[in-house]
Amino acid sequence: MAEKEQEKNNSNINAEKQEKLKKQSEVDAKDEELKNEDPKTLRQKLSNKNQDYVFRLEKELQRQGSLSHEEAVAMTDGLLSEIVIAQRHGQPANGLYLASPKIKAEEMLHPEQKTVETPFWQRAVDGALLYLAIFVGLFGVIALFETKQPQNSQMGILTLASVGILMGVFMVKYNDWVMPKNGQRIGLPKLLLSGLGIAVALFIWIWILSLPAIRVINPVLPGAVDIVIAAIAYGARYLFRQHYHITGSSFASRPQRK
Repeated sequence: MAEKEQEKNNSNINAEKQEKLKKQSEVDAKDEELKNEDPKTLRQKLSNKNQDYVFRLEKELQRQGSLSHEEAVAMTDGLLSEIVIAQRHGQPANGLYLASPKIKAEEMLHPEQKTVETPFWQRAVDGALLYLAIFVGLFGVIALFETKQPQNSQMGILTLASVGILMGVFMVKYNDWVMPKNGQRIGLPKLLLSGLGIAVALFIWIWILSLPAIRVINPVLPGAVDIVIAAIAYGARYLFRQHYHITGSSFASRPQRK
């Protein structure tokens, strides 16, 4: 009886495997068929989001390369099959290329230039300095106008600085999580749990820094001083980006080209 049950389970498993292989074969066949389809037909299959991407890409090719409309269209025709294939698998063009139309156009016009992805630590420092400037600067401005609010109710400089830095690093990491790599994307449950864990950690950290015993190293500074610190942080960020040739967004930075 047990042997028959085992045989039945094995048969079901084999059937499931065969069904998965059949579906994968059909997907691969459809992808292969798209590679040989006419560009005009492929354009009709583009989603609204991908149509906009291709349209802006063609405009950038015309602008950057001084190309005619026909020449720009001919260049984007060569990308349509891979865009539509990626679209079938739930990946838009900006996720496929990890580049805006402006950057993608530059890569297409100068293919001999090798692209090098900005290292995580450089993007993390860039994001940390940006959020440090935003957090400290924002609370500095608020402090200038909140003359009636008691000083003890405001956040200390260590709280503002640490939360800003941690948020900047987290946003860079979050971008890495949500942007597909090698066709894979972090699962939604894992993403939500990670975000929740970081939020809890931040609240605990803020609570620790608000304890009276910590006040001596976490003073509440005048608004003008906060603004000066924010300006210094932003200036340091500017110099850092110049030194490492970082361009584009802090969280989806433009690859360096060599």
